[in-house]
Amino acid sequence: MGTSALSEFEHAYYIGNYLSGILYGVALVMYIMIMRSLLGGKNANFPRVNRFFAVYSTVLILLLTIDISCNAIWGEQMWITFRNGPGGVPGFIVAQTSVWYETLGSASGVAIIFMGDALLLYRLFIIYGSKYIVILLPSIAYLAAFSLAIIELVLAGRPGGNFFGGRTLNFGTPYYAIMISLNMIVTLLICLRLFQHKKTLGGALGKEQAKMYTSVASMLIESAAPCSLLGIMFLVPYARGDGVAIAFGQVWAKLTCISPQLIILRVVTGRAWSKEVVTQARSDAVFRTKPTHNLTSGIEVSSTIGFSSNVTTLTPSEKWNADKQSAKSLQSSTV
Repeated sequence: MGTSALSEFEHAYYIGNYLSGILYGVALVMYIMIMRSLLGGKNANFPRVNRFFAVYSTVLILLLTIDISCNAIWGEQMWITFRNGPGGVPGFIVAQTSVWYETLGSASGVAIIFMGDALLLYRLFIIYGSKYIVILLPSIAYLAAFSLAIIELVLAGRPGGNFFGGRTLNFGTPYYAIMISLNMIVTLLICLRLFQHKKTLGGALGKEQAKMYTSVASMLIESAAPCSLLGIMFLVPYARGDGVAIAFGQVWAKLTCISPQLIILRVVTGRAWSKEVVTQARSDAVFRTKPTHNLTSGIEVSSTIGFSSNVTTLTPSEKWNADKQSAKSLQSSTV
């Protein structure tokens, strides 16, 4: 590694670690907000859903903690502990790139990426009305990327391996290319669907209430668009073998943790697109908004049979479980 390339790598690694620390703080705050919403009693009617979100969010934050810690330790060893060792910093990079804790950090980052994309695929499934055909090709790409990621981690963890160079690039480049392309395609599909439903939902709920589901911020969060953009910024220098890729890679990995947390926070607070919302947006059902004392607004679906009108209020948890609980609620209200 030449002097110029070494300097570029060190600067990128330092900046990436610094930005990662900031994003780790954001992720911790998001995690606390999610757990407060789950444990606050507002969604107590659905313990299975609560447990899933609690476990999912906890695993994400634990993996992110491992990633941050391993990168911090490796930087400390490189710049402080062994800076005057054999070969100095360049010698340390060559000898210790495949050290076990650095491989562990890389593996945790890859796990975060796959967990985030799994949730994104599920959101695509929900937003397109639970149609399996929509997620068929993205799921195949997901599995292909998973296989390449395993090979990449095995090569990087071998003695003399390098996560950002050598043979690892032969598998890492197609892995990241498939994963980032998958993010982009899913992002575009979700944005397209939300845009299609924008006018329908606006007419049903009213412009102000529809903004909760159709605003620009909502589309960016539901589609994880920032994550896709950072992925492109990481892929180009990574494929070229530039040292600056490490900075973009670290930031991108942290966003792949924050993006699903934002989606989960919208779900547990009743602001996310659910099966029920998608169904109503595709139909001519009449929506009526009912104010609540919580942070979110309940959504009422009015149905008229003969000369009688029945109204059922859907809570945030019921919207997420509309296929099960809201159906029971609607049946009981018509008895």
